[in-house]
Formats: sequence, structure tokens, C-alpha cells
Amino acid sequence: FIENGTLGLIPEKYYFVYRNVRISDIILYALIVYSLIYYKEYKTLFKSKSLLIAKLFLLYLILEFFISFIRYGFNPIEYFFRLKGLWQSFLIFPFLLLFKRNGFTFLIKLIFPVAVISNILYILSALTGIPFLGGVSIIKQQLPGNLEVYRVYGGTFFGEMFYLGFVYYWITKKIKIWQIFLVVLFIIPHILAFGRGAWIGFVFTIFLMIVLHSLRKRQFRVLFRQAIVLIIMSGAVIFSFIQFIPESDYYIDALKARLIQGQDDVKYNEGTYGSRIIVQNNALFKVWSENDLFLGIGMHPMWVVKPESREEQIYYSAFCDVGWPAVLAAYGLIGLLLAVFLQFYYIFTVFKLIRKIPEGNLSAFFLIAFLSQLLVATLISFSISFVSTILWGFFLIYYYIAIVAYSYEKNKEKELETLNSKN
Repeated sequence: FIENGTLGLIPEKYYFVYRNVRISDIILYALIVYSLIYYKEYKTLFKSKSLLIAKLFLLYLILEFFISFIRYGFNPIEYFFRLKGLWQSFLIFPFLLLFKRNGFTFLIKLIFPVAVISNILYILSALTGIPFLGGVSIIKQQLPGNLEVYRVYGGTFFGEMFYLGFVYYWITKKIKIWQIFLVVLFIIPHILAFGRGAWIGFVFTIFLMIVLHSLRKRQFRVLFRQAIVLIIMSGAVIFSFIQFIPESDYYIDALKARLIQGQDDVKYNEGTYGSRIIVQNNALFKVWSENDLFLGIGMHPMWVVKPESREEQIYYSAFCDVGWPAVLAAYGLIGLLLAVFLQFYYIFTVFKLIRKIPEGNLSAFFLIAFLSQLLVATLISFSISFVSTILWGFFLIYYYIAIVAYSYEKNKEKELETLNSKN
């Protein structure tokens, strides 16, 4: 909350402890160590069958780290701290402890006000080009028709999850009028972000929510109710966008232009994104084929520290932009096979859990959001992700994996109780 990327309350020079080590790095590692110390509290969750493949992948990342610091001769302590993004994958264990202590709803309440403020500041940043949020990147992008917009990277701070959460509540429970304001607030930043992949993700997730809910109820009137929900939501967003966004006509034209770019990428495999993906994929395959085919290049200095040549800059950009080719080049065939197995295992497991657990609760919502992310990455992502696991391991899906383990064990307990009561 206090560093860059959210509210940026502390100036950058004050939150660096030593060289590349930040306050949040210390908090991150302390959380992971703390959760391992209190391992016995969530022992059942830790040993869950649903967590086995994830633990194997984490062990593989540790193995890659040791091989990498020997191969490249770097200082293991310094590089360990530089790999904060990678070690965020281990936040699975603090989340398991959090679930066991029934603290997840408290965490959501803690995040909520920060999300509200950061989304308001994001909108101001996107409209003015002035970074009201600390740590965000702002660029000017040319769109077809000589349209120019500001694109802001970072800063919405889980606003998309609150947006989808409210929509899920509307679909499964009922619409509350006061929530319309929050739904509009949390979606407008993602409209102004001009991120086509995010738009696809939102549409697909809402579609998945409606389909799964309708299959459970098996009633025609449910579909009619969902149509009303979508009409109310769309109407509120359109009305708010036109009324409260300055020069809304210009932004509507810009949104249309951005969609045209997306059509080029899909239809012709070219355009602003498609052509770049081809170059990057070729670069990553070259890196992989010229190095260790089974282990990849590991934690290479070019992406741990910085690229040192134009060629390395191309590789570095490719690693950050694409999905499975980056995993292949970094972690080799072993890493990619683990990631692919993990992907399909969780698609299958999450789908089964969604059918069994009560609809409308927090776990059900996050499981659907996770399933949507897995399916989008596998089937329809612009970035040719194919796997949700990326260069930085689990990165922002670690809490999903923890929720799967928690839901899996809770469902197992419930089935065992039901069986015992019958006997």
C-alpha cells in the first residue's frame, strides 16, 4: 500500500532499505517465513492433493535458482533479493495460513478502500497524463484515425476483482442499487486502459458466470434475469462514461479504433501486437534452442538485472510480453511440461469444485475467476499465453492456487461428514 504501484505514499528514496532491497521485499520474505514457522496450523491444506503439482513447480524454481547462480557466477544473496517477483509465488503458504485463520474477508476489507482511491487516481492519470499514482508508467499511444490517448500501466490494485465480484453477486444473489456506483468506478479504469486482452477476460468471465449459474438453476427465467443484470450494468457504465468523462466522444472513437487494431491482430496475424509477437516468439525459440533444452537459461542476468545489448533487449521484452515461449526459454522443456500439466490439472479440478461447493460465496467467485483466467490463457488470449504460469512463476495466481487447496479440503470434509451421517 505504501510503495509504488498503488498509492505511492512514501517517496521512492525512502522505501529502499539497501540497493535493490525494498520495504515490501522484507515484508514479503517475513510473511513467507512466518507462514512456514506456523506450518502445523494449516498442515492439512499444505498436504492437500490439489497442491502437489504447485509444490513441485515451486521446488523446480528453487532448483533453477541454484543452477543459475552457479552457471552465471553471481552473488546468490543479492540475486535472491532481486527475484522478488518470482518468490511471490511462495505467498501461497501465507494465504493458506490466512484461510485457516478465517482472515481472508478481513484482507478484502483492508484492500477495498485502497482499491477505491487508487482507481479514482488511475482515472485522473489516464485522462490527464499526469501520474497521480506512484510507480505507474504513462505513455502516449497513436491509434488509427490519428487519435492519441494516454495509456497507464499499473495502479488499479485489484479493482477488476471487485468489479467482477459485484457482478457475480448480482448474478447469483440480487442487485443492490448502491453497488452500481462501485461497479462503474472499478470498470472505467479498465476501459481507459485500452487493454484488449483485459476486455476479453471480463466478457468471458461474466459469460462463464452466467452459464454456470444457469446450468445449476436449469430455469429459463434465470437467463431472463441475467439479461436484465447485464442491461442495467451496461446502461450504468455507458451513462456514467458519457456524462462524467471529459471529451467522452473522443474516447469512444478511440475505443473503436483500438478494437480495429485488435481485428488486424486476429485476422491477419499482424498489426501492432501480432507482428511483435512473431518477432518475440522467434527470439525466445532461438534463445531456447541454443541453450539447455531441458532446463532453459534459468534466472539469466539479462532479466534479473538488465539487458546489456540490443539483442538482449529484444529477448528481455519478449520474456515480459508472451506466455509459454517465455516459460520454455527460461525453464526449458521440464518447466514447460510442469506448467502445462498444472494448467490442465487446475482447469479440471476447479471445474469439479465449482459444481460441488455452494454458489454465491467467496470461494465460488474466486474459483470461477481462476477458471476463466485458465481458459482464456489456454484458448483465446491475444498474448498467446497458453499457460497461466509465466516467467515470474505463479505471480498473481498464487492466491487462486491457495483458494483451490482450501476449497478442495473443505469439500472433502463435507463429503466425509455426509458419508458418516448416512452410515
